[in-house]
Amino acid sequence: MTDQLRRLIKKLEGDGPVEKHLLLLKLKEALENAPPFGNKPVMEVATPQRQWLSEVGALLSRISLERRVQFRASFRTLVTYWKPAINQIMGQVSDAIEELKLELELDGRTDVGSAYGPGDVYRFFADLKAVVNQAESEVIVVDPYFNGQAFDAYLSTASPNVVIRILADRYSKDISTYVEKHRAQFQTNIELRESKELHDRLIFVDHDSAWIMGGSIKDAGKKATYLIPLASQIAVAKREIYTQIWHRAKSPL
Repeated sequence: MTDQLRRLIKKLEGDGPVEKHLLLLKLKEALENAPPFGNKPVMEVATPQRQWLSEVGALLSRISLERRVQFRASFRTLVTYWKPAINQIMGQVSDAIEELKLELELDGRTDVGSAYGPGDVYRFFADLKAVVNQAESEVIVVDPYFNGQAFDAYLSTASPNVVIRILADRYSKDISTYVEKHRAQFQTNIELRESKELHDRLIFVDHDSAWIMGGSIKDAGKKATYLIPLASQIAVAKREIYTQIWHRAKSPL
C-alpha cells in the first residue's frame, strides 16, 4: 500500500482518538500561545499573527468541513473587520476544543490521554498502531524493555519510507533478530541501539509529536498503562535529550 493511498483511507475513515488527542492538544497550545493582535490588521506572511492564523486554520479544517467553512468566512473579513474577526476565530477554536473533549468523553476517554486496564490489549494495540502510522518521516521508540514481539506487533507494518529508530536495553539482542530479518525482506530503514540511560517510555513521531506511556509496550494488556501526548515544547525537549543518548548508545547488531 502506498503512503498516498494509506493517507486517503485514513481520511475516509475519519479521525480516531489518537488524532483527536493531538488536535485537542495543538488547539489548546494555539489558544494559550496566541500572539497579540492589536487593533489593526497584521497579515504579512512572516508575522506571528499570520503564522498563528495559518496554523489554526489548518487545525480547524482537519476537524470538519463545517469548521473549515467557518474559519474561511472569518478569515475573509480580517482586513475590514480585524478585531471582530479575530474574536470570531478565537471562539471557533474554543468551540472546537469543547467539541473534541466531548467526543473523547463519549468514546470513554479523557481529554489528556487514554488509560488502559489489564486485559485492554486490543484498544492499546489499535491506539499505538495509530500513533506509529501517523509518521511520514521518522519514528523513535524509547523503551528499556522493548522486545522482538513488540517490534513485530507495532513496527513491522510501518511505511518503508519511514525511518525507525529503537532505543532499548534488556532485550536488544532479541530485537536485533527481528530487525535483521525485516531489513533483509523489506529493505527497511531500521536502526537499533541499546543504552542503560533510559528512564521514560516514549514514542516520537516526525519532528514535533511525542507520546509517553505508563509502562513497557511489551506489557500492554498485562498491566494497567496509559498513552498521553506531550505538549510540543516538552516533546522537543525530550527529543533533544534522547537524541544525545542515542549518539552515546551502542549498536547490538
